[in-house]
Amino acid sequence: MTEVKIVTFNLGKEKYGLDIMKIDAVADYEEVTVLPQAADYVEGIINFRKREVLPLINLRKKFKMKDFADKTKSKVIVIKMENKKIGAMVDEVKEVMSIPANVLEETPDIGGLKNSRFISGVARLNNEMIIILDIDKLLTEEEKIELSGIVENV
Repeated sequence: MTEVKIVTFNLGKEKYGLDIMKIDAVADYEEVTVLPQAADYVEGIINFRKREVLPLINLRKKFKMKDFADKTKSKVIVIKMENKKIGAMVDEVKEVMSIPANVLEETPDIGGLKNSRFISGVARLNNEMIIILDIDKLLTEEEKIELSGIVENV
């Protein structure tokens, strides 16, 4: 039986999962340099571990959720997206888990839910559901170009 290894995290009451192979690191929130005229979900840039300048996106804003009450308590997941890295703010990172392929279900057809393209499936485990994200589809091509431009122009 095939398994998928994911890192789970929370945003509000919802639990999400990302393919562990797409994750570079998990870190505490870092001071952000705000960039003028960036998209509302782009917090700015961070000097990640004093080695790399990375764009930082706020997944709560990206998912149209209420913003963090205290951003300094958020966690940052550094994600490998194509040939770049970005930071994504989440409430908390929970655990690494292996999900058997037989508990993964395709994305339900949710009428009227645009932007569900980045949901690759749903895992039902022990009376909870984990929404599995396809990180490569989280941002549109235009958004990826915008984020690339942010870092290149710094």
